[in-house]
Amino acid sequence: MWFDMNLRNHFNKNRSFNQPFKYDDAVIVFDLGGTYFRAGLYTKNGELIHVSQQSAVSFRSAPDLTVKEVKKKLLDYLVMTARKYAHDFHVNQISISLGAALNGHNGSVYGSAPLWGNDYSPFNLLVLLKQEEPAFNWHIVNDVTAALIHYVHNIRDSNVRKILLMTISSGIACRIFDNRNQHIVLDEFGLQGEIGHLPAILHIAGKVFELDCDCGASNHLSSFSSGRGIPELAKKLAQFKPSLWEKSIFPTLLMQGVNHDNALCLALDKHDEFSLNLLHLATKNIADILRNALSLDPEIDKIVLTGGVVVSLAKHYHASLMQHFSEQGLYLSSYFDPNFFERRIVIADADKVNNLIGAGLYAKKYIKQECHV
Repeated sequence: MWFDMNLRNHFNKNRSFNQPFKYDDAVIVFDLGGTYFRAGLYTKNGELIHVSQQSAVSFRSAPDLTVKEVKKKLLDYLVMTARKYAHDFHVNQISISLGAALNGHNGSVYGSAPLWGNDYSPFNLLVLLKQEEPAFNWHIVNDVTAALIHYVHNIRDSNVRKILLMTISSGIACRIFDNRNQHIVLDEFGLQGEIGHLPAILHIAGKVFELDCDCGASNHLSSFSSGRGIPELAKKLAQFKPSLWEKSIFPTLLMQGVNHDNALCLALDKHDEFSLNLLHLATKNIADILRNALSLDPEIDKIVLTGGVVVSLAKHYHASLMQHFSEQGLYLSSYFDPNFFERRIVIADADKVNNLIGAGLYAKKYIKQECHV
């Protein structure tokens, strides 16, 4: 298969590929995002081992394929990789963290803009997996839910009532976890927190910016603030403020081959004016969402921000948000407590928010509470 050689090479680095080894009560785990597909083994002792990674197959990375063919590639990857891990480690329980809007009640997938663009044709991945390999015990969970499960697994503060986790990467979404009853509430369609496709307005000096979203619509939160939206926003800003763009070190870094997030971070380290403007615009609608969330649900005691964009920009991202909140806080609450947002917002890297570990925990601890698949 198209992915088999990379996986085989990975295992060869860890041990003899033909050497059988058994991990009792382990889970084969997957994390499928818009940028990477990852797999690994989550052991009964809570260790994540034998992790492999490859580029995601999406409508962007494989433009010559139809969406149906892209979905078939994903299905093939899951089945063949699971068989490889199962053969080598004698494991048959599998848990998948999927970067898609899905029905948390039954595991059916509605759509994934980063993976399949504006395609919303029925894709009951769980049923297809069981048909392809019925000997395995398959589970599917939304990737943000998996991330949140890992984060709350280590929470020991009983005073924290609710935790909102938002991931900002190739897509944007969030989940709210009630720490008192260990529950994530879903609507009748099995959904919660699909904020990336909420309408958003962004303007500067009276100029309204218009940007497309991966889902096929325009002017969504992801259009301006996601890992794919920010580069497009940079192009718009360069057209609107050409003098800042010409003086900026940001385009120079890009021309040198530095990837977008790292280039932006390096430019921000130098207090580059264009980059500061860009980040201020990219975080504006995120700040609005968080302000609204805290206004509507005062039980949210902690906000966890994660994902490739946030983690790579870290202190710069946090500072940009705090600037928005200093300019416009939460009515009265910010007056009574100037640190209202500062106390709540944290940035979490992969050590605290790992979708593979979250998928493993989901299969072991939460499967009976959430998705009955």
